[in-house]
Amino acid sequence: MPNKSLRILIADEHPMQLLQLEKILNGMGYYRIAPVESFEDLQRLVLSALQPFNLLVGNIDLASHVGVDLERFCRGSAQIQHALLYQSQHLKVPAIPSGQREAVNVSLPKVPDDETMHTFMAIIDSPKVIGQLPGVFDRTSPAGHSPRRMSFAPSIFSRQS
Repeated sequence: MPNKSLRILIADEHPMQLLQLEKILNGMGYYRIAPVESFEDLQRLVLSALQPFNLLVGNIDLASHVGVDLERFCRGSAQIQHALLYQSQHLKVPAIPSGQREAVNVSLPKVPDDETMHTFMAIIDSPKVIGQLPGVFDRTSPAGHSPRRMSFAPSIFSRQS
């Protein structure tokens, strides 16, 4: 189930690509999306953000037109947690080991399609396992030992025959 509180920023100078990406994300259950069509708007939003953006999906050419390396901009900004960058159209998101998923930044040669967005969102929006509770019957007990049974003293809630 998607984390509907993720803040997503889409940056592309082509309105149709912005719309396409927003529709893909909406179809996946993400609605907190801010689309921008210029690097100046992108920079303004990032610098004035009170909360960080969880994801920037952006066209590298948008920033290169003004002499900015968008990948470096993302890495240097505490207001952008993850970035999916592309240059211009059927892709495959590279495998990213779970130990390296703190801040995922991927550069693609083309605009991400539906399958690419699903794969990337599964990487950055996967549930986090905080810990596991031991079961009543621990299956890892040494051989020959039976699981401990818990006995409760009779109480007003127990049935006695």
